[in-house]
Amino acid sequence: MPTLSRHLLGVLACALASSNALAVDVNAGDYTALPAGTNVAAWYQQYSRAERFNADGAPDSQRDTGLKSNISILRLIHFMDIGGITVDPQILLPFGHVYDARIAGQSLGSASGLADPIIAATFWLVNQPAAGVSGRYFGITPLFYLPWGNYDKDDALNLGENRFKADVQLGWVEPLWGKVSMELYADVVAYGHNNDAGNGQQTLKQDPTYQLQGNLRYDFNPSQRVALGYSTSTGGKQYLDGDYTGQKTQVQQVRAEFQQMLGQRLQLSAQLTRDIEVTGGFQEDIGVNLRALLLF
Repeated sequence: MPTLSRHLLGVLACALASSNALAVDVNAGDYTALPAGTNVAAWYQQYSRAERFNADGAPDSQRDTGLKSNISILRLIHFMDIGGITVDPQILLPFGHVYDARIAGQSLGSASGLADPIIAATFWLVNQPAAGVSGRYFGITPLFYLPWGNYDKDDALNLGENRFKADVQLGWVEPLWGKVSMELYADVVAYGHNNDAGNGQQTLKQDPTYQLQGNLRYDFNPSQRVALGYSTSTGGKQYLDGDYTGQKTQVQQVRAEFQQMLGQRLQLSAQLTRDIEVTGGFQEDIGVNLRALLLF
């Protein structure tokens, strides 16, 4: 891969720090509407490692190339009824550490601290918990990313993106037969402008990202389930002062997840992910996503 300027490295870093947050990726059961008055506190711990980088239109870089991240997310949710529709206003607070970032031997350094918080709410237009083993649900979730995360225009790598983002997610859960059900999700992410990108005085613009996610889910019993999933994303081309940077959000990923209830209020889940094709960014070799979810 040709030598990269620090300005371009800084643009790449904006994409890299947010590479695991194209949209809000789902866990099995996320679109189950709980009774009004229920509160949920969830803690996510996400580790990922990549050792391959692709700039659109250029050969892959694998030698002395990598990116590691260790991200935590606190998520607080409250279920309520508005005009007969179940709604769950929520907030997500991500923070953590992105490190050992390099492309063809050129270091991007590391970053730690707060990433951009997210406020959201799902509106369930279909809410049939008695349908099949999973229930039948259809919901719409608007999500807004607030540019409050750590960002320094002089750093090559940041957890904050210094721009607003908006995501509209649709979720559909459908029982198929017996203990098997299907979950389908679609996202459109729109990006604001980062006016302190590149050399700190340039403007980064990005096309919308489109993402489809799906799970085939098997519930052994009300306390235990597994799911196999797939995600595909496209779009998201980035432009620095009008010039295409070679970065976009074209990713295909496979997933496997196991969930277990401990008692009536605590659920633990573990998910493994792997990118099978990436154009315009880092390709994740492995991702480990752990979650503890408390109902109260």
